[in-house]
Amino acid sequence: MMTCAQCQNRMNAGERFCSRCGTDSAVKSAPSSAPPPIQATSAARDWDMHVKVLGWTFVISAMLMAVPGLSLMMFPGMMQMTHMFPPMPLLGPLYLMIMLMFLSIPAGIAFTGIGLLKYRDWSRVVATILAIFMLLGFPFFTAIGIYALWVLNSREGSESYKLRSA
Repeated sequence: MMTCAQCQNRMNAGERFCSRCGTDSAVKSAPSSAPPPIQATSAARDWDMHVKVLGWTFVISAMLMAVPGLSLMMFPGMMQMTHMFPPMPLLGPLYLMIMLMFLSIPAGIAFTGIGLLKYRDWSRVVATILAIFMLLGFPFFTAIGIYALWVLNSREGSESYKLRSA
């Protein structure tokens, strides 16, 4: 067992770079004005890529979730055009309520995805809450929920997001 000279993290004997700060263990003492190691910046870019993938996943899945609501917008008009059903005056407001419900949830998910792409503080909190609810949508949304919880709440992902949002 070794310890990192920079952050005192425990490292295995075969590791060259510290998993916490990215310091090269072969370099005994680096001057404090030295630029950060390449490994640390590439790890930050990896988390940036994960946040972008998650943001676009939220936006695209919201579009797919909006399809039932959009189809309900057209359904009452189609029923009246076929003349198969007698006029039902209460059906219009009922379809409107159901359509608004089916469209408001995807709209919130899409706005959260856009917020993630722009590194807004509120979007990380909202995305975490949405990810918990997404766990119930087996299998597709469960996978998105697990991925979102990992990206936004793991130690490295959380630190990377907070640095970009500041």
